[in-house]
Amino acid sequence: MTLEVQRPSDSPGVVRLVLSNPPANATSIEDLCSIADTIEDVTQDDRVIVISAHGKGFSAGGDLKEMDRLDGHEGILGQCLESARACTAISRCSVPVIVVVHDYCLGVGIELVGSADIALANEAALFQWTEVDNGTVGGAAQGFRMLPPQVLRHLMFTAEPITARDLWVRGALTEVLPIADLDARAQEIAQTIASKPPNLVRHLKASMDAIEAFEVENAMRFEQGFIFQLNMEGSGSAARAAFLEGTRKGIEGRSALPDA
Repeated sequence: MTLEVQRPSDSPGVVRLVLSNPPANATSIEDLCSIADTIEDVTQDDRVIVISAHGKGFSAGGDLKEMDRLDGHEGILGQCLESARACTAISRCSVPVIVVVHDYCLGVGIELVGSADIALANEAALFQWTEVDNGTVGGAAQGFRMLPPQVLRHLMFTAEPITARDLWVRGALTEVLPIADLDARAQEIAQTIASKPPNLVRHLKASMDAIEAFEVENAMRFEQGFIFQLNMEGSGSAARAAFLEGTRKGIEGRSALPDA
């Protein structure tokens, strides 16, 4: 796992958080912890945060191999608690947070996207709520913020992938662009925000946060009660084991999209 924190000298006020967890960028417990720690420590000089990833895709979802390695319920507990902390940090951050997705975004990666203020993706990127296939129920807390209820229910009940363009048409993403233009556009938006009076932007964000009343922490903790129950009953861990053992495949015809 690597979380690189960049404060480019030519972009004052812009903080870039770049994730890298080869080979597929599965989002580890440490990834989530690092995101939360960094955002919780935002300084008065920081004006906007941009979260992106290096390598193959933005997020392949929670790191199931890591969960399998850890003893007892340590893996599922760590993934749940740190994902809630990371998403809460993003949603409550005093400055705007931009998430930049390339190629694919699954599971907990979508929770990060749905917690942010602005979300960009390349046109061909695939998004997938994989929870039902992975023995869990998370993802609706942010999903209902992104999509109409019946659209989200379809995507979560079926675990079918949806393209970034289709999400954008439904209002779930800020912009979709060719991948060659993605980083430049994210930087352009970040610099525009950073150029505004910082006190005004912080007050504006606080005002919009209060009006929208998006309580990510409470919503995720409610979901996680069901996740813990599924694991205690054994069905949650059984679904993850089926993936790790290769007996549960991804959706037919979508082999380019990694399971997570």
